[in-house]
Amino acid sequence: MRPAAIILGANFYTALGAIRSLGRRGVEVHALDYHFPTAYALASRYVKKRVLCPDINQDEQGLVEFLVEYGQGFSDKPVLMATGDSYALMLSRNAGLLAEYYLFPAMPEGLLEQIVDKKGLHELAEKHQLQVPKTYIVGPETDPELVAADMPYPCIIKPALSHMFVKIFRAKCLFANNREELLKTLNTALESKLEVMVQEVIPGFDDQMYVYDIYVNREGRATHSLTAQKLRQFPINFGSSTLTHHLHDDRLAAIGLDYMKRLNYRGYGEIEFKKHPQTGDFYLIEINARLSTLNILFDKCGVEFTYAMYCDLIGAPIPDYHLTEDQPWAFWHAYEDVISLIAYLRTKQLTLSQVIRPWLSHRKAHAILAADDLMPLFAFCRVILGKVLAKFKRLILRK
Repeated sequence: MRPAAIILGANFYTALGAIRSLGRRGVEVHALDYHFPTAYALASRYVKKRVLCPDINQDEQGLVEFLVEYGQGFSDKPVLMATGDSYALMLSRNAGLLAEYYLFPAMPEGLLEQIVDKKGLHELAEKHQLQVPKTYIVGPETDPELVAADMPYPCIIKPALSHMFVKIFRAKCLFANNREELLKTLNTALESKLEVMVQEVIPGFDDQMYVYDIYVNREGRATHSLTAQKLRQFPINFGSSTLTHHLHDDRLAAIGLDYMKRLNYRGYGEIEFKKHPQTGDFYLIEINARLSTLNILFDKCGVEFTYAMYCDLIGAPIPDYHLTEDQPWAFWHAYEDVISLIAYLRTKQLTLSQVIRPWLSHRKAHAILAADDLMPLFAFCRVILGKVLAKFKRLILRK
C-alpha cells in the first residue's frame, strides 16, 4: 500500500482541492484541523481520517509535538502538505525534526521564511535581480519626506507584521493617492513603532494579474508548469481569485522558471505577477510557497501539481507535463465572485456585459462544488449561514 498524505488545514478550498486531487488517485488522505465546525473540507468523501489537532495560530509547538506523535503511527512515512502560510512556515522551521516522520520538499534553509515575509521577499528580489514594483522599507531611521518625494502615486502601504498593522489601521493594507495621504499613514506607523512597506501600484485592471505555477522535484528539475490569468478577485483589486482561466504565455513561463532557478526553489510554488498594460513588463507581486487555491483548475487542465508532488516524494515515476496549449477551463468561486461583482459594478470597473462575457466563455472548475463530492458544499453553506447569523445577532445587540 502506498504512503498516506497528511493535509494540514481543512477550512479552505485550497485543502479541499488537494484532498480531492489525491483521493481521486486512490491516495489515503488524513485531514488535520483545529476547529471542525468551520473546516468544511473535512466533509469530503475522499478524507479517510479526520483529525483534531492543536491550533497553529495559538500553539505552534503543540502542533509540532502532535505531528511527531502522529507520525510515529505509520509504517511508511506519509507525505505532509501545507495549505496555508502558517503551516508552511511551521514545516520549514521544524524541518529537521519532522523529516524523521514525514516526506516533504527540502527547501533551502531560510528561503521559505523570506518568501512568506513581505520584507524578506523584497530583499530576495533585490539580491536575485527579480523585477518588482518600486518599494521602500520604512522603519525608525527612514525619512518619510524622502519616501513621499520619490514614490509614484497611487501607492500602497503594507505591513511587515500584519496583525499589528490591522490592529492599528483596521485594514490589511492602505492606499495613498497623494503625498499628504502617504505622509499621514507613515507618521502614524512610525509613532506606533511599526515597520511598513510602501510599494508602487502597477496600473491596470485585475485581469492584468497572472500566475506561474511550477513543481521542482527533489533533483532540482522543473517537472510540471503552467501559466494562468486572473479575471476577477475578492476583495476586488487586491485579493484572491474568483475567476481565473488557463492562458499560456511563453514569456511569462520563461520568466517564472528563471526566477525559481535563481532562488534554488524546491517543491510546489506559485508566483503571482502583474503585467504593466503599457510596457508589457511582468512585475513579481508575491510567491506562494504552499498549495494553491487554484488546484481544481490545474487538475482540470491535466497538470496535477498535488499528485506530482506526492509521487515525487514517495519515489513513484510520473511523466513531466508543461502545459503550453490553451485549455477551456476557468476556476470559479461562485460565492465570492457574486460579492466581487457587486463591488465591480458599483465602482464602474466592469459593465454587465463585461461580467457575463468571460463567465460564459469558459467551462467551470468550481472551487467547492463537485458532482462526485457534494457534502463539502453543504458544509460550506452551513459555515456561511453561521457567519451571517452571528453578524445579524451582533447588529441586534448593538441596537
